[in-house]
Amino acid sequence: MVIKAIILDLDMTLVNTLPKFLNILRECAARHGKVVSHDVNQLLSIYYRDPSLSEVLGDLSRNFWFWHECWLTYSERRDYGEVFTGILDAMKALRSMGKRLVIATGRELECARIVDELRYYGFTEFIEGCVSLGDLGPGHDKLDLVRRALDILGLPPGVVAYVTDHPRDILLVNGLGTINIGVATWTKGFPSKFVIKSVAELPSSLSCLTELPVNDHAYRYAEGYWC
Repeated sequence: MVIKAIILDLDMTLVNTLPKFLNILRECAARHGKVVSHDVNQLLSIYYRDPSLSEVLGDLSRNFWFWHECWLTYSERRDYGEVFTGILDAMKALRSMGKRLVIATGRELECARIVDELRYYGFTEFIEGCVSLGDLGPGHDKLDLVRRALDILGLPPGVVAYVTDHPRDILLVNGLGTINIGVATWTKGFPSKFVIKSVAELPSSLSCLTELPVNDHAYRYAEGYWC
């Protein structure tokens, strides 16, 4: 199995964004008459079973322009999240292995408005591009997002890995043909046979994965590794 490129989710996969974003979310929600009183752990618990946060925000959770407003405010404040430990080293290692990298984020904000943040994190020297739900506009989902990332790469899905922290993302793309890898930032219940604890483990994990025949479904998962 040869993986030529990797599509990487951003928030809670590469970067611990929620602690900083939560205050913005509270402000935005309040402007629309909603109260978000949950702390980070409570909100994460809801997010991983309900990614739109409809339990908290009701109909507002499905409003593209609400989320655009929130992410735009976050971007303009420039009080960014924190890169998870080992991520930059992993990205450097992946590039040295010849893997092409693209970020595909579910933010309802155009990547042109995110590039300064990506530069702040140190990601821009490793990635070929970025695509977001904000680029695609209202009415699109993560399946559309990954398809657009594949277009950027110009590669068939069978040689591309999609790496994300949310099980729902993998559910949406499972029929696409990408090699889907869950990152257990918070939850471990992924509809994929490949799960790691952190993107920091990705270079060593991919080395094991490339040794498997394409149709070999045998693997061993223990503490986030397969080898």
